[in-house]
Amino acid sequence: MKRALVLAWLALLPLVVFGQNPLRTPDRYSAASDGSDWHLKGEGIVCCPCTAPCPCRTNDKASYGHCEATLYLRVRQGHYGPVNLNNLSLVNTSGNCAMSYDHLAALYFDRATSREQREAFLKLMAGFSPTQSAEFPSVRVVDIKTEVTGGHLYNISIPGVLQMIVDRNWGRSESPMSMLAASDYFSNTLQYVKNLRYVMHDTEANLDFDYSRRQANYREVDLDVQQYRSKRMLIQFQDGKGWFNEDQMRLIRELGLTLPDLEANRRLIASIR
Repeated sequence: MKRALVLAWLALLPLVVFGQNPLRTPDRYSAASDGSDWHLKGEGIVCCPCTAPCPCRTNDKASYGHCEATLYLRVRQGHYGPVNLNNLSLVNTSGNCAMSYDHLAALYFDRATSREQREAFLKLMAGFSPTQSAEFPSVRVVDIKTEVTGGHLYNISIPGVLQMIVDRNWGRSESPMSMLAASDYFSNTLQYVKNLRYVMHDTEANLDFDYSRRQANYREVDLDVQQYRSKRMLIQFQDGKGWFNEDQMRLIRELGLTLPDLEANRRLIASIR
């Protein structure tokens, strides 16, 4: 009888650790990297309240002193150690500033992910921190709905919580924006895209805003742990000094990345909005 009760309790653990209803009280979670190898291939979209191009991406401060940025990440192929991360989808949103996961406000996993995948990905994210550990104050399992039209118009939603709509082509037949060097946890380059709608409402995570038609960007993800171990990510040298610093410029040259022309980008974005 006792054994049956224990087994029943263990079966409920995924529901306890990862909430199933986006309107219920979220769960806290702690994770630490265990040093496993990992690799991710996929794509990601970020919306935030900054001006475009986003100053955070070129080592400057957020435009308005805050940056509640939200990332939608789709892992087409990936693993963390032995754990298969293929087809994993998640959304994370930040409080004070998206450029530091120390301020992560909420993390949402798609309901199709397994508990093993979720735990593995939290360990992976903890590895971004210099301490190799992280606290996740609000973790939930939800329905993440994604519609992609024509390969460029993305509509991402969590019913009752989030809607993000962006257009990589800015209403044109093809994108007028190229991939540029940028600080990001999942890529060293990104493409500025049109933010059509960005609304978040999650009272439990203290997130309630509408930053539609502000800044948005797209990144292709092909990332592995060796890039972090060898310090080949621009984000690892971020110091907020106003422009790419010496270490970042060295890395941009070594990797052959395209340096953004901020004034030209501002003029182009203003002309196509």
